[in-house]
Amino acid sequence: MKNHIYMLRKKRAIKQYDMARALSVSPSYLSKIETCSQEPTEKFKINASKYLKTTVEKLFNDETVEEVFPEFSAGLTNKLWAMRREQGIKQYDMAKKLKVSTPFLSKVELGLLEPSDEFKDLASKLFKVETEALFLAKIAE
Repeated sequence: MKNHIYMLRKKRAIKQYDMARALSVSPSYLSKIETCSQEPTEKFKINASKYLKTTVEKLFNDETVEEVFPEFSAGLTNKLWAMRREQGIKQYDMAKKLKVSTPFLSKVELGLLEPSDEFKDLASKLFKVETEALFLAKIAE
């Protein structure tokens, strides 16, 4: 089962370390939950939902983050993060394939940076989709 912890945490500018400490778990454990490498306990699901002020059902499900939290669609500039997670590609590995740094990729995924056309073409080829399907709108400067 997927979860939306990472996106909610990032949108609310919560650092992984801070959330982990608040929930009395290690940052490593939280990372494994966010990447679906480990199944969370029921206690963790409840505590994480309370911490992020949402329900367990909304936080842990197989829907896309945009379907569960429509407010995330507003201002959405690309589907990089969703497609990367869907295909199980780690951010570091994708950054290497795209010949960019991990922090750069993170900023592009979050819609904080407008990537070059060359980057968009390379990412589209990597995911085997049209550029327009991956990159939805330009970031206002």
